[in-house]
Amino acid sequence: MTTLALTLTLTAGAWLGVFALFVLALRARWFARFNGGFFISMLAALFGVALMSASVVGVWGYQAARRMLDQALAVQLHDVGGMVENQINRDMGQLQEGLRSLGGSMVDLIDREARSDDLGRTLRTLRSLDPCFLQLALFDSQGRLLATSTEASQPEEASRVAIAFSLEGKPFVSDAHFSKAHNRQVIYVGMPLRAGSGPVLGIVGAWYDLQSNLTALVGSARFNQSGYAVIVDGDGQIVAHPDRKRLNEDISSYLAVQRAREEGEAGAVTAPNAHGELRLFGYRGVANPATLARQPWVLLTEINADEQLAPLNRLRRELALGVLLVLLGGLVVASQVSRSIQKPLQTLGEFAHRVGTGDLTTRLSIGGRDVAGRLAGTLNEMAEGLAERDKVKEVFGRYIATQVSDRILSGQVKLGGESRNVTILFSDIRNFTTTAEQMTPQQVVTFLNDYFSEMVEAVFEQNGMLDKFLGDGLMAVFGAFGDASDHPRSAVRAALRMKALLAKINGERSVAGKPPISIGIGIHSDEVILGNIGSRKRLEFTVVGDGVNVSSRLQELNKKFGTTILVSETTFRALGEEFECREMPDATLRGRTKELRFYEVLSARAAAAV
Repeated sequence: MTTLALTLTLTAGAWLGVFALFVLALRARWFARFNGGFFISMLAALFGVALMSASVVGVWGYQAARRMLDQALAVQLHDVGGMVENQINRDMGQLQEGLRSLGGSMVDLIDREARSDDLGRTLRTLRSLDPCFLQLALFDSQGRLLATSTEASQPEEASRVAIAFSLEGKPFVSDAHFSKAHNRQVIYVGMPLRAGSGPVLGIVGAWYDLQSNLTALVGSARFNQSGYAVIVDGDGQIVAHPDRKRLNEDISSYLAVQRAREEGEAGAVTAPNAHGELRLFGYRGVANPATLARQPWVLLTEINADEQLAPLNRLRRELALGVLLVLLGGLVVASQVSRSIQKPLQTLGEFAHRVGTGDLTTRLSIGGRDVAGRLAGTLNEMAEGLAERDKVKEVFGRYIATQVSDRILSGQVKLGGESRNVTILFSDIRNFTTTAEQMTPQQVVTFLNDYFSEMVEAVFEQNGMLDKFLGDGLMAVFGAFGDASDHPRSAVRAALRMKALLAKINGERSVAGKPPISIGIGIHSDEVILGNIGSRKRLEFTVVGDGVNVSSRLQELNKKFGTTILVSETTFRALGEEFECREMPDATLRGRTKELRFYEVLSARAAAAV
């Protein structure tokens, strides 16, 4: 795996881990514990995406730029290496051509059996023509030295391998080696001598100063500001270097030299140099001119890493600035997006609070076709529906008892009935027909509305159910829904309250100069059928049973005995000691054969009232 792939993989893995944690935090609504939780979530999301994108793109861009710089360095080294190889090939070609010409002259001298001094003089003359010829030598067919251009007492001799190879009739170039006689790296070239196609007569050898030419060549090659070129021979020794003090230095341990020999291609590596300083090395293999060479030469360049990476550092700073700008932009975007979402949510929350407090006239003014706009429209429709329902309920309650209307609207009341023990109250105005004859129809309706408003309120105060209005009378049921076990007492309390309210009404009539009115109330507790009675098109929630008739007949007895509130014996037994009652004479109810015991309720006892 390449460095770029590894870096991108690690970066992607790290961000995937962070992203997973962020998703878990969102699902757990961890940010909801803060007041600005939504803003924090939005900001974290935008920052996360921005940082993740910037990290991946930044790392990829940085590594790609680094790779491009390395490739540019490799291309530059490849070009310089090509120049070095061309220079070596040209020098070697010229050297071998010169030796062939020299060999032709030397063959004539050998044939004439010239003396050693004459041969040496000829070699010295030829050497003086080219300063790169450090030494010329002539060997016989046995490999013995015949003459040399060097006047030194101990001239440098060619190796046995070089002589043996040249005597086979082939030109030979030895690897660069350090010449003690000349204190430099030199190339030895051996050229066999023969007359035409005859046998080899001898060898003419030359020690050639290739190092000077190469040093001059690499001295002109520059890489960036501080980079320079170095040529290393097959043994790892410096052949050419701008600093002549470092010539012949052994740098075979350099990582770049080892990489060049292993890979055989141009490349770059960051490693310490001989002084332990971290440097960027570019390397490229160069063809070894030696005939039997096993290791190629290496062209190196040593560059200050910071200098080479200066464009990348500049790019990294620009990327950091870009990320900062993206984060600032994310902050602004998160703030605006959060505000654009939170504002409708706050408006929706305030709307829900107002609706919860009973204000059904409020409406939302959030427009648009997005989720907030559609939700606002739905909630407005809901508020209108609730207002309509309350209106229906209010109107419905004018005709049906509130308890019944609530149950009907909630679907709790169904067609049919059930047996239940209840207390039934009948109330009627005495001689109302005569009183009504003295009033207009409008006055009758106004009077009854005022009267029933007071009487019905008394029933509702004791959780009674208004069953129906019967002309100038009303019928109420207590304990209809099984929510009160002491419904007989509730019915009697309601009756006493009705009697007290009647006194108030009569006081107002007396002030207006109108005659008083009196009422009669009959109360009876019994088992009846309670439920929806009627047809499929029209239903009435009421009670049916003999107990209804008994209560109605008790109310009528008030005329005979001049009383206001009469209760049956069944009801009286359930009252206990809470009320002051007196037993009435037995009487037979209209439409019944058996006599009924009943009681007049006078008032609530003082102790019970307290």
